[in-house]
Amino acid sequence: MGNRQIRAKIPSLAEQYIALKRSFPDAMMQSDKITYLTWEKTLKSSPLGDEYRVRMEYSRGSHPKVYIIEPKPLKLAEGEDRLPHVYNHKEQQLCLFVHNEWSKRRMIAYTIVPWIVDWLFHYELWLIDANWKGGGTVH
Repeated sequence: MGNRQIRAKIPSLAEQYIALKRSFPDAMMQSDKITYLTWEKTLKSSPLGDEYRVRMEYSRGSHPKVYIIEPKPLKLAEGEDRLPHVYNHKEQQLCLFVHNEWSKRRMIAYTIVPWIVDWLFHYELWLIDANWKGGGTVH
């Protein structure tokens, strides 16, 4: 047999769309199912957490971009002047993964969306003591 590696196939945008729609049927979605998709949904970090309106944009050949669109602006922890783990403070674009933690071979519904919820959980903890416990890199 040798040392041949089995590589997962890259899911099409249509397959990504279907997985998101099946997992989150009440989400608002738009897509041409070839080059782009957008996904919008209200999420909570836990049953006791606040609600956040989240928008994800994904284009073929790129990585998903995730934004908190409501509330805007997000609250800041006492003494802080910027959000932790975001690519863009003003746009509230979340940093959910580093380097190769996500690849275009992975399904967004089963990776990115749970990571959004995890980010929200750590954000709410950060509001309490201004200490980010969610790992990652400093921006």
